[in-house]
Amino acid sequence: MGENSTTILNAITNMATVKGTDVIENMDADELIFYHALRTELDLLNRQPSQQSIDRILDHSKSLR
Repeated sequence: MGENSTTILNAITNMATVKGTDVIENMDADELIFYHALRTELDLLNRQPSQQSIDRILDHSKSLR
C-alpha cells in the first residue's frame, strides 16, 4: 500500500503590506495563500522599461494609424 503525506501550509498576514483592504480580513487560509502566491507572481512580471523602449513602442503605435 502507498504512503500518503499532506503538507500543512500556514497563512500569515502582514497587515502592513495589505493595509487598507477590508477584503483581506475576510479571507480564509486557502484564499490568503492563493493571494500571496499570485501577488508574488505578479511582482516578478513588474518591469521598468527604458525611455527608449517606451518611445519605440509609441512610435510603432502611431505608425499603425
